[in-house]
Parts: sequence; structure tokens; C-alpha cells
Amino acid sequence: MKQILESLIKLSFLILFILFFFCSAEAGPLKRPLSFQQFTPKEGLSSEMVNAIAIEGEGIWFGTYAGGVTYYDKSKKVYKAYTTKGEPMDKVDDGKSINWKNLLSYNHVSVIVPDVDCLWFGTYFYGFGGGGISYYCPQKNPQWKRFNTNDGRAKKVVSMAVDGEWVWVGSEKGLSLLDKKIEGWKVFYSTQDGLSGNFVNSILNQSDSLWMGTNAGISHFHKAKKTWKTYSQKEGLTETEIKSLVSIGRKMWAGGIGGVLFEYDAVSDRWKRIESTDSLKSGGIHSIAVTKEKVFICRDNGVSVYDLPTGQWESLTLFDGLLSNTVFCAAEDKNSIWFGTDKGVSRLILNP
Repeated sequence: MKQILESLIKLSFLILFILFFFCSAEAGPLKRPLSFQQFTPKEGLSSEMVNAIAIEGEGIWFGTYAGGVTYYDKSKKVYKAYTTKGEPMDKVDDGKSINWKNLLSYNHVSVIVPDVDCLWFGTYFYGFGGGGISYYCPQKNPQWKRFNTNDGRAKKVVSMAVDGEWVWVGSEKGLSLLDKKIEGWKVFYSTQDGLSGNFVNSILNQSDSLWMGTNAGISHFHKAKKTWKTYSQKEGLTETEIKSLVSIGRKMWAGGIGGVLFEYDAVSDRWKRIESTDSLKSGGIHSIAVTKEKVFICRDNGVSVYDLPTGQWESLTLFDGLLSNTVFCAAEDKNSIWFGTDKGVSRLILNP
């Protein structure tokens, strides 16, 4: 019995050592020298300005400004552009003009959200008659569907979130709700209903509630009770135009347009400013991406990287290998982080 107990103790120490070793190997600063792979229109992107990135297995979707969306198959190294530039793929004469059918709503793609069997695309239109959302479902015929703009209220789309059989859509006019079953709009919310601001930059969906970062603070919407609460300067937001909201484990972070980071304190029901040693903290925030070990804050002066296990900060800039310091978005796949910039896409290979 004593020998068995001693063997079990030794085995436990061995397991703890292995776990410590591998966790330590994952934690800490990025391994340098860094290895980047660059993607530009020369390689196959439909536009160099990339606002959104979505990962689907071996496929990468890039939402661009003025170039629609580009699909890249990593294994085959093949690009395919879905765009309404140039001549339509399927010409249908409606009697007034020739329109693009079964494609994106518009070429300025601001957001891409993966769903169970399809992808949702939000576009941003500056004129009349365009913009809104589309979906791409490979198993359907036709594969693309464009939706109306909910009487212009979901035209300049900047945020989206899938919520079971619903899709929340944020625009410059407020928050719209789409019913996926009937493929129609159901509800619309604006400042008149309780939103802190009509420009809904970010949507964070939780089981019982919805959090939104707007141009005038943060809004919390309780789905069942249909109640609203606004968080602004009185609730700790020293910067009220919020560009990004993310969950980090049980925590919640918010990023302001001027570069300030906030963390939500559920006990006091307030937001607290994160005081960091981040060298890029003065740069405006476009979005925040969270992986298992790190948080990537995409800014207009590079990328701030926060290591969750150690609490260490580091930065990625043009000097380190990024195509540009203006970084709009980031997405993780198996072995890399993809960054969308105004000069193309930079892929950081984590284990080259």
C-alpha cells in the first residue's frame, strides 16, 4: 500500500510538472523573431483595406472596403472574390436597371459573422439604394441572399451578432432584430427606446442580455424583461464612444475610440479604467480580439498584445512586420493570427 501511495505521489508531481511546462511555454511574450506572411491585391485580395476577417476551417473570409469579400482557401492557395464591382455575374433586367443578384448588399463590408450553416455580412453604404446585410449559405440555392435595409434603419451596418434564431444588427440609426426563420425584420430600437446612442459600434451577446457599445456610452438590454440601462461618465466611462466590447473569461472589456480600455465590475455595476504599461495605449481602438492566452487590441498605431496568464503587455507595429500600423481587426486560426489593415492582411505565424 505504501509503495502504491508513493507511486501515485510521484505520478502527480510528474503531471503537475508537465502541465506547468506546457502552460509556461504558451504563456508570456510572443516568440521572436516574429514570422509574418503578407496578403495584398497582388496575392489575390479584392481590396487592400480589410475591415473584417472570419475563419472557417481552411477558409478565410476577408471583408474589404470597396472590394466586397475575398475568400481564401489555405490548403489550395486559391482566392475567390465576391464583389459587385464591374459587370454583374448574373444580369437580371428589372426594367429600370441591371442589378447584381444573389450577392453582397454592397462592396463596403464592415462585419462578418459565422453562423451554424452560413455566414452573415454587414455592409456600409454612403449613398442611396444600397447597403444592409446578406448571407451566404453554401447548401442553399441560391447561395446568397440580400435583405432590405429595414426602411433604411439597417443600411450602414457596423456590428452584428447571431443569437439562436435571431440576428442583431447595429447601424448608425440603432439596433435591428432579424428573424432567421421568416427572414424578416421584427424589432427596431433607438435612443427613444433606451439605447445610449444610435451608432451601435459593437454588440456582445450573452444568454440573458445584450451589451452594446455606442457613440454615447454602453447599453445593457435584458432580453426577457425588455429593460435598458445606460453606462456613461457617471458609471466610470471617461471615454464614451465605445468601439469594441468583448468577454474575457468571466470579465468584460470595452475599448474607446480614443484608446482607453475599461473593465466591467459586476459588484459595483460600474466600469473601471484599465491602467496599463501598454506602449501603444494612446492609439485609437478599432476592435479587440480574444484568444485562449492573449488579447489583441487593434489600434491606429499598431496592435497591443496582453498576455492573460502573466499580465504582460507587448506591441506589434510596422517595425515588427505588420503591413501597416492602422489595424482594423484580428482573427485566430489553428496556428496564426490574421490582422486586417489598410494595406492588406498580415498573418502572424505563431509556431513557424
